[in-house]
Amino acid sequence: MRILISGAGIAGLTLAALLERLPVQVSVVERALNLNHVGYMLGLWPLGSRVLHGLGLYDRFAALCPVAEHYEVRDDHGQVIKNWSMEPLNTRFGPSLSCTRPQLVNLLHSALQRADVRFGVSPQAIRQDGDQVEVLLDDGSAGTFDLVVGADGIHSTVRSLVFDDPSAYDTGWGGWVWWAHGPDLPTHTYVEHWGVGRFCGLYPTSEGVGVYAGAPHDDAWAQDGPGRAHRLRERFGDMGPLVTSALNDLPGDDAELFYWRLNDIRAPHWRQGRVVLLGDAAAAFLPTAGIGASMAMESAAVLADELGRTDAARLEHALALYEQRRRQRVERVQDDSRHLARAMFMSSGTLAHLRDVATKFYSLEQLAGSIAKSFDEPI
Repeated sequence: MRILISGAGIAGLTLAALLERLPVQVSVVERALNLNHVGYMLGLWPLGSRVLHGLGLYDRFAALCPVAEHYEVRDDHGQVIKNWSMEPLNTRFGPSLSCTRPQLVNLLHSALQRADVRFGVSPQAIRQDGDQVEVLLDDGSAGTFDLVVGADGIHSTVRSLVFDDPSAYDTGWGGWVWWAHGPDLPTHTYVEHWGVGRFCGLYPTSEGVGVYAGAPHDDAWAQDGPGRAHRLRERFGDMGPLVTSALNDLPGDDAELFYWRLNDIRAPHWRQGRVVLLGDAAAAFLPTAGIGASMAMESAAVLADELGRTDAARLEHALALYEQRRRQRVERVQDDSRHLARAMFMSSGTLAHLRDVATKFYSLEQLAGSIAKSFDEPI
């Protein structure tokens, strides 16, 4: 079986690594020139990290990552609303790990022994002819495959070439991301400040604390270059001591920072013939629950499982089973991420006050909703 994976992100590399055990030919193409600039921080729930056990990578990964021992929500001025212990979940299912995206992507890439991986290349045209898929790449080369997997992210090229446009969900918010290293910043606790018209999250990794400072999106707030640092300090400077410490490490206006629009997509179809979508290309996640990477790895594991129990002649049936096993679970968890976004990102002081009072009475399982239930559901 000849398989082309478009996208060397978490979903694509997880699938490629799992397929190493099968008698298939795997090619991976990635539009980026290398893996040097592949993102910031992420959390990996046991839903995703347990896939690494099957790859023999878990111990190496866990050695890189601090365990998330607590999840803490603070109010608009830095006062603690609620601190949840992660210990019950960590004990029962395995630790929730906090890492940088490069750490995970490079670890997955290191597991590839047979796959042909090419950087700086992306599909330009895809044509299905019977049991084969012909792909023209934008470097002028071409190939014929039994299966093409679009694992190329929220702005998937494969999806745009083959599928209908996805539905989009926009929170109306966006924010800036940077690294902070202050000694008083959290080391094993995710801390989020749920403000009024502003939000600041602090997420520890072994490489520093990832900071996300968000607010309702507009052109002025998203403007890069001169004035960026001033706008951030002006908006977040009174949000409490942890945020002040993070702002002390805010790079100057000439530094490259990532502006993250908080939106997601949901593809109406995951498969068409012998082309299938995986990870963010099928259903992208808001970062609110830290679940996107775990869902992508689970989906890759299910797709690899179905491919391992078929041959090229019956491939389309395996793809149908993959979608049947994954779509409902993924979209349910995606809905939870959207619900959390509506709670986290508020501009009304009255509603934010009511939210803060209600949050004190929530358990972590109640807050996480379907995500918590997913731990006990087979995939």
